[in-house]
Amino acid sequence: MHKQSLAAAAITFAISLSAHASPVPQEELEECQRIENSAKQVMKSRQQGAPMDSVWELAEAAGKQSEYVGELFKTLIREAYAIPQYSSESLQQKAISDFHSNFYKACIVTAQKRADANG
Repeated sequence: MHKQSLAAAAITFAISLSAHASPVPQEELEECQRIENSAKQVMKSRQQGAPMDSVWELAEAAGKQSEYVGELFKTLIREAYAIPQYSSESLQQKAISDFHSNFYKACIVTAQKRADANG
């Protein structure tokens, strides 16, 4: 019974939050998905043992086309290479999943704050 009341409270809280939150624009949701996909690829490269300098070269090349994309990749690379490379497949998959999920969540939170400020 206690678990049900906690679940009900959590749902009520989530509904009350969403009632006060401005919707995140579709373009920002799509940008967060692109960031999430980029974070996944960078951490996948990290866990597969790609040297940081070779991944960095890709960021430099991307930066020639778009400064924003280049800087985004450099940030992802710095963060990914601060995390250990794991030898077990399950730890590698967890590192990849946690990494891209955290970047997606941070992006969504930022987009929500922007929407609320402009809303």
